[in-house]
Amino acid sequence: MRTSAGLTGSQLAESVGWSQPKVSRLETGRQIPTSSEVRAWADACGRERAAEEIVDRLRVLESMYVEWRLQERSGMQGPQNEVLGRDSETRNRRVYECTVIPGILQTEPYIRAVLDRYASFRGVSIGVDEAVRKRLQRQEILYSRRKRFRFLITEGVLHTRYTDRDAMVEQLDRLTAVSALSNVSLGIIPFDQRVVFDPGHGFWIHDDRLVTVETLSAELRLTHSSEVEQYTRAFDLCAQAARYGQEARALILRAIDSLSGE
Repeated sequence: MRTSAGLTGSQLAESVGWSQPKVSRLETGRQIPTSSEVRAWADACGRERAAEEIVDRLRVLESMYVEWRLQERSGMQGPQNEVLGRDSETRNRRVYECTVIPGILQTEPYIRAVLDRYASFRGVSIGVDEAVRKRLQRQEILYSRRKRFRFLITEGVLHTRYTDRDAMVEQLDRLTAVSALSNVSLGIIPFDQRVVFDPGHGFWIHDDRLVTVETLSAELRLTHSSEVEQYTRAFDLCAQAARYGQEARALILRAIDSLSGE
């Protein structure tokens, strides 16, 4: 827009009363513009009508990319409050995890171990106890007949130690119990299964309207139909490699046996 208007960075900065480094930061993505800054930029370039379209796009991007530091401003319980509301709206979930047991299936010691690590990593010193309580509260929806759950995890998740031996055995026993619920499908992709597809990261599909992906710095909330369709296809491909029922429970028992030998 600036170059099309024939303006240098310095000229644009002078026109709107900013410093030239600020213009550079905005152009290179090192600073996110506010709505008023977008409008000022567009006005200076003679593109007033383009401002509202850009502002609308920014709002969409802000809703898609939600930083943990914003969700956790009041403590680690912040994201759990967000998820509780999402849980009430969603009837069918498809979950793929390759590094950690899905939060809604976690026991109290496992939850605390996971959240303690992330609280330390992100420098959040409050709210872990409340976050643990809310994550446990979420698990009540597992027993709602109106809800359906399909979980896919890799066998490596069963062997990844977040807790001590006894707590890990408790967690694996919990998986076995939940897998017997009539509205829950638990698939485990074995170590020795030939890879059908590898998404490379975990994700949650909420009905056919939303996909959430957790990165180190933010939660992605994807709502475009093409994105939801891609993740649905990825889930279906991964499901082809999974073991279910007694075969899945046998993999859980194998993980428990590996702990018993310590």
